[in-house]
Amino acid sequence: MSASARRADLERGKIFAILLVVLGHLVARQEPAGLQWYEPLRAVLYSFHIAFLFYLSGYATGLSGSDRRSGGAYRLMVRRRGARLLLPALLFGLVILTGKLVAARFIMVDNLPASPWSGVIDLVWHTDRSPAQSVWYLVVLFIFVAATPPLRLALGDRGGFACALSLLGLAGLSLVSMPRLLYLHGVCGNAVFFAAGIAAASKDANWTPWLDSNRRALTCGLLVALAAMLFLDVAAPGGLPTSLRRLATSLIALPALHALMRGLPPRAEAVLDALAPYGFAIYLLNTICIGLAKGVLMLALPWTTANFPLYAILLTIAGIAGPVIAKRLLIRPLPLLDRMTG
Repeated sequence: MSASARRADLERGKIFAILLVVLGHLVARQEPAGLQWYEPLRAVLYSFHIAFLFYLSGYATGLSGSDRRSGGAYRLMVRRRGARLLLPALLFGLVILTGKLVAARFIMVDNLPASPWSGVIDLVWHTDRSPAQSVWYLVVLFIFVAATPPLRLALGDRGGFACALSLLGLAGLSLVSMPRLLYLHGVCGNAVFFAAGIAAASKDANWTPWLDSNRRALTCGLLVALAAMLFLDVAAPGGLPTSLRRLATSLIALPALHALMRGLPPRAEAVLDALAPYGFAIYLLNTICIGLAKGVLMLALPWTTANFPLYAILLTIAGIAGPVIAKRLLIRPLPLLDRMTG
């Protein structure tokens, strides 16, 4: 989708979801002993925020018509999306891996690979223990973008019933336990959200007015769903499978969050609009900036429950402001990296 055709609600939704990603990255592995509130909060975030990103990406794909490309137009799209998604995933994955190996000599580093070679293998194969966890979204999104046009061509135009049946099948697939190899888990777990975005975009003229007229009810439903998720995670963490809770919460959250992005207060719109040009850089670089800030802070400030609120504030600032500064000062003078990071 060209810059002139970008929709404000989708762009604001993407940067909002990326800011939630930053909050989810404040603790990479081990939380401070005795801290009891962050993990339930992170469980709630992970129940919908990545799903929302895939929904928005699917929506943008549907609006642009990229899901129906064929022939030379399809091959050109795949090349461009590969340069936009796979190349940054590989480059920044290797940068994060190298940076961790170097930084570990001076400061504490989370998720440190045993060796450079094992880190490369985990980056590509054992993706559940990848040293660059954040890049998986880019790989999975490329797979969706590349696979959707051939699948749609093969299925043909079979109407709304076939579309609903396909979404139901993908929803069922998201509940199946998949090996965490070669990003398979991410593909199967998130295909339904990308497809839901495409389906919603196909009915955009009717979907967006419905969102606007039902914003309050959708918001109330989302608050109830998130409260239920928080209660289940605290009171009965093993009561329902995580995949089922995530699917249920996400399907409630997607229309509610989209509706909210279409009716934000002017100040919130201004903040998200100001950060939107840096969204891709924040997504790619937030873990690096958070890791560096945490490593430096731990030299002077113990990683304890009492200090965690201060850590949370400083690491959130680092995860947002660090990439923005890096984009403006270090990346923009380099045309290739500038294009790669939006």
